Amino acid sequence: MRLDSVHLSMLVIGVSFACYSPSLDSLQDQVYKSTVVIEGKVQSTPVNVSAEPYRVNVKVLDVWPLNSGGLKREQLVTVGEFGSEALCTKVKKNHKYIFFMDPTDEPLVFKASFAPRDTIVKSLKKDVGKILCEDCGKLMYCGLPVKSNPEE
Repeated sequence: MRLDSVHLSMLVIGVSFACYSPSLDSLQDQVYKSTVVIEGKVQSTPVNVSAEPYRVNVKVLDVWPLNSGGLKREQLVTVGEFGSEALCTKVKKNHKYIFFMDPTDEPLVFKASFAPRDTIVKSLKKDVGKILCEDCGKLMYCGLPVKSNPEE
């Protein structure tokens, strides 16, 4: 079977985009759609990603009260079930990430609701903190500030 240039280019495009997340959710959407959000440091990764379920052990470095899931700093949790993103989710041991998770039936084992975000982006942790602020001094409605006094 011979592939013409159009079909070949479509195949190449399909392969090159295979690891891009189909979700275009904003950081705010990811935070709000996740039951638990933590900053964590990867302690271990799977040896063979294709042969075993993709699960990583993570040491909790920081939690936000609104989405802590009862976790505390220094706890060790397992994050897995990355779904279709597993082959594309490459986390490195001893690196810090923001993890977006949902609980499972197992204690201290969570399902990733979105791919983790590397904290190399300096403002990321601060941005998550702003989204999960319990008492920011402003009323919020659908993520937008609302004036507490309508006459202002």
